[in-house]
Amino acid sequence: MNLLRYLPLSYLSWFIGVLANLSLPQPLARWTIGIFAAAYGIDPNTATRPVNSYRSIGEFFTRDLKPELRPISEGLASPVDGTLRDCITLTPGSPIPQVKGKEYSLAELLGGDHLVSRFENGSLWNLYLSPRDAHHIHAPLPGKIIKTTHIPGKLWPVNDWALNSVDKLFAVNERIVSFIETDHGLFAVVMVGATNVGRISLSYMDLETNRYPWVKHNIRSFDHDGGITIKAGDKLGTFKMGSSVVLISEKRFSSESSGPRPRTVQYGEPLISQHGQY
Repeated sequence: MNLLRYLPLSYLSWFIGVLANLSLPQPLARWTIGIFAAAYGIDPNTATRPVNSYRSIGEFFTRDLKPELRPISEGLASPVDGTLRDCITLTPGSPIPQVKGKEYSLAELLGGDHLVSRFENGSLWNLYLSPRDAHHIHAPLPGKIIKTTHIPGKLWPVNDWALNSVDKLFAVNERIVSFIETDHGLFAVVMVGATNVGRISLSYMDLETNRYPWVKHNIRSFDHDGGITIKAGDKLGTFKMGSSVVLISEKRFSSESSGPRPRTVQYGEPLISQHGQY
């Protein structure tokens, strides 16, 4: 895996994305997608479309799931299908632990945004998406999106090797942050890019990362005057391959309220136990 340190990961991820989205003849596409689904234990019947309607791995990867399979919790809902790696109680001035010996700051994660101070006494959840998971990101609560920040960066993997090997992993990879004002305080949904495709697209505005890796960007922030109204479970964006989401709450919860970790979660299900609800 140390070979990754010497590879142009943005270009490699862009190229793999091009290959993954090549439109294939229907019989070949169905065969390829069938192998992909079997390899990762994906049930194609959970998708809203039949397998033979997809023409590429990339198209199947970003499939929509049947809504009746993902009822939306009335409390804080998981924004993704994936693995809840950790829940962390934040303390002003204290770093966020990645693994033993590795950490990063809230300001580094959010690109030094002025809204950082509102989260310093809050909570943080780290969720990992594997290739088998549906790759849309959803709103954890109803509210208004007041700001979006795109922070360019690396495209390291976000697997266990990277957690143990890459300093400040979630604060150095490319990411998009959606700031959502809710009746329960401010939330930040941090969509973290990763190796292989590495593209993140938003559903509520025209923004997609790593479309042209040779074009370099600085940090870009977009204020949404009046806010963009969303409901719990509404789609915020899509990963074009696997990655991670870091969810941050202005309100503090005990880490025990999120139950055992790591554990599998599905988008829409309660992210915290009943005694920890609002």
